[in-house]
Amino acid sequence: MLFKEEQPLAYRIRPSCDEDIIGQKHLFSEPGKNGVLTNYLKCNAPYSIILWGPPGCGKTTIALLIKSNSDKEFIYLSGASTSVSELREVINKSKLMPGRIILFIDEIHRLAKNQQDVLLEVLEAGQIILIGTTTENPHISLTRALHSRVKVFELKPHIEDDLKMLIKRALTHAEGFPEFKITEDAEKLLILTSSGDGRRMLFNLEQAAKLSKNKTIDKNAVQNVLDSSQLQIGADPESHYNFISALQKSIRGSDPDAALYWLARLLSGGADPVHVARRILVTAAEDIGLADNNALNIATSAYHAAQFLGMPEARIPLAQAVIYLASAPKSNTTIISIDAAMKDATELTPYSVPLHIRNIGKEGYKYPHSYKDAKIEQEYLPEELKNRKYFEPNERDKIK
Repeated sequence: MLFKEEQPLAYRIRPSCDEDIIGQKHLFSEPGKNGVLTNYLKCNAPYSIILWGPPGCGKTTIALLIKSNSDKEFIYLSGASTSVSELREVINKSKLMPGRIILFIDEIHRLAKNQQDVLLEVLEAGQIILIGTTTENPHISLTRALHSRVKVFELKPHIEDDLKMLIKRALTHAEGFPEFKITEDAEKLLILTSSGDGRRMLFNLEQAAKLSKNKTIDKNAVQNVLDSSQLQIGADPESHYNFISALQKSIRGSDPDAALYWLARLLSGGADPVHVARRILVTAAEDIGLADNNALNIATSAYHAAQFLGMPEARIPLAQAVIYLASAPKSNTTIISIDAAMKDATELTPYSVPLHIRNIGKEGYKYPHSYKDAKIEQEYLPEELKNRKYFEPNERDKIK
């Protein structure tokens, strides 16, 4: 056991209640909104869950909150090192106290298929409450049988506002650095180089604090603790966003060589490959779209591969996607069409759904499959928008 002052900063300032959780607003209660994980905590961990999200987003913190809010016995195992015999030992213990054990498995995606299978019977019987954490897509990394017995909650990377709140907590919490101040440029550098990973940022903050003079954390102190890839991102705070922009514009401009270069600049500079993959996904839909309906499939596969592989292997499927997209025909019909519809949906009166296509009876509705070629003329738009055209395909769109 480490002495208190030697425990990592992220551990020392962990929240003690769900109200103190930073980020993950889609899962926790806010004014006027009843969060699913807030209810889960209040109900004494009633069912098995998987917390899926990128590093440093709060998975372990939430698991420990569940522990502190439950009267059930909490057993920790690591998916990286747990054996079948250890799992069976927990299962045998649970037979003596069914439903009274929470089994927390960190990195649950590291369990082999036979290890996952060991858990199926006790999960089915409600004998054990399983809480697993993973950075890998559980739809891929877990067996179908195990996946069907748990509820998956996806956690999101911390956004800039979350990271600012984390820094504020670190500098005001009694177990943090309450006597320290931080300069604006140092704070920006910590946030920029974190890639949304709160734990990584707090580690860098703590090391910078230990190197700081006069209890002021400045940019120089932060630069001294960053590794080389983080320094490349932080050397020019705008470069990361410029590289992302250059990558998309190179794909849009059908230049695979330029696109590969900017992809390489991003990855060699320490950019999160999953973040890059998200931008490639957007590009596939925005700039290739209906001109090549396989483009989105290629980009989606590259996104999942980046999640599953991590660097350095992720560079290969990302490069494949970039080459494919840059070489594909281009169309922006999709984004033009949805933006036109969004404009009417947000700026005009919210018109009612026509009676014949409402979810109450079928009077007046003509079922297309009852007609030749499954086509029959009838109005689907509100009367006030009759004959409105949002979708105008161009000559490159491949629409049957």
